[in-house]
Amino acid sequence: MTITSGSLRPMGMVRSPGERMMVGKGFTLVEVMVSLAVFAIVSVALVGNSMSTLRQAGIIQDRTLATWLAEDEITKLRMQPRSQENFPRPGTLRQTSEMGRVEWSIETEIEESENEDIQRVTVRVYRANESEPTTELVGFLGRY
Repeated sequence: MTITSGSLRPMGMVRSPGERMMVGKGFTLVEVMVSLAVFAIVSVALVGNSMSTLRQAGIIQDRTLATWLAEDEITKLRMQPRSQENFPRPGTLRQTSEMGRVEWSIETEIEESENEDIQRVTVRVYRANESEPTTELVGFLGRY
């Protein structure tokens, strides 16, 4: 007579019809590899999306700062006392300024308009050493 304890069975003994077979609990290697592949694809997409979002945030920040600088230049011109003698002459003024830890080049162009008491002011703001303006703002300046 053979004595067994628990699920141990001597060699050669057959499992009875009511006895359950032990099923392995866990994932197969194929399941693990598929889940890792899905995770890798999703991760690449998320990182790419995050980089695009950061790049767009930087562009928006630059445009906002450049627009503030352009508005400041037009406001400075409007705040100056004006009369027949000190009305700004047509021409182009170039200067630099720093805002947001960035060096900016500001080009202010004053042009005559059809009305001799109104001038057109175009302000272009560039990041230092760039050829394309980050923003361009057009305003008008009255003599009185």
